Amino acid sequence: MNPFKKLLSQTAIYGLSSVIGRLLNYLLVPLYTRVFVPEEYGVITEMYAYLAFFLVLLTYGMETTFFRFSNKHENRNVYSTALISVLSTSLLFLFFINFKSETIANSIGYIGLEKIIVWLSFIIFLDVVSAIPFARLRNQNKAVRFSIIKLINILVNIALNIYFVIIMQYGFEYVFIANLISSTTTLLLLIPELVHINWVFDAKLYRKMIKYSFPLLFAGLAGMTN
Repeated sequence: MNPFKKLLSQTAIYGLSSVIGRLLNYLLVPLYTRVFVPEEYGVITEMYAYLAFFLVLLTYGMETTFFRFSNKHENRNVYSTALISVLSTSLLFLFFINFKSETIANSIGYIGLEKIIVWLSFIIFLDVVSAIPFARLRNQNKAVRFSIIKLINILVNIALNIYFVIIMQYGFEYVFIANLISSTTTLLLLIPELVHINWVFDAKLYRKMIKYSFPLLFAGLAGMTN
């Protein structure tokens, strides 16, 4: 295929999946505001604001760094080094949040909602770990597989929201359970990108990668704040 046509087709696939995903997720807003009281919806919006920031913080630019080093360096350990790095730091985050969930809930005024803090930490962990395999799919020009998995994530989340919130009429906590299940589904679909690799951590390469990615963290946090 002509490189220009290939670029256009892949851009269309990535763009379409992103637009459809945002549109479908937007449809959940009137559902939440209709079913939940303002205090409950406030918890949802605040928790997802935290989630957005922690996704940037815990990936710390490693997706972009992976692209850079995969294309510039003939080193097959780039992917495994990036994945091990993100997996390690996100595991530390997960353990800390679960150990201090009650303290964190009390400090932000959500006494008795420790379980939501725990569920959110697992969602963040799953999404962060999935970020590097998704970057690899893009680097390998597997636009269709990338988009299909993204759309499955969104459709599972929406379907479970409808089931839990409308059909079963469960509480707002099940919004997070629906997201947790959809994020777990996504990571399961990415298993081929996690098992068929050489789990090698190249310390010398990592020092170069982290030096490149660190400024991207601040750019990402600034963008998220905007």
